Amino acid sequence: MFDPKARSAVRAGRGPSLASRLRRIFAHAARQARAKSSPFKLGDYLTGDDPFNGCKEGVVTVINGSSIGLRPTSSDGSVVFYDYRQLRKPW
Repeated sequence: MFDPKARSAVRAGRGPSLASRLRRIFAHAARQARAKSSPFKLGDYLTGDDPFNGCKEGVVTVINGSSIGLRPTSSDGSVVFYDYRQLRKPW
C-alpha cells in the first residue's frame, strides 16, 4: 500500500523541501544583515554624537556590522561604540 507520509514518497522527484528553502533564505538574510557595510574604514578620524555616550572625537578601531568602535583621543584608551549613523567626519 502507498504511504503518502513516507520520506521516500515525499522526497521522490522533488527539489528541496519548503523548510530547507526557508532556512536558506533566512540564513542568507541574516548574513547580509550582519555584514552591513559601513561608509567608514579602520583608521578614519571621526566625531560621534550620542545622548548616552556624549560627543567624542576619535579613531575607528573596531567595525562590527553597523556598530563602530572609536578610541577617543582624550581618553584612557577605552573604546566607545556608536552606530555608524551617529558618526561624521569633523571637517
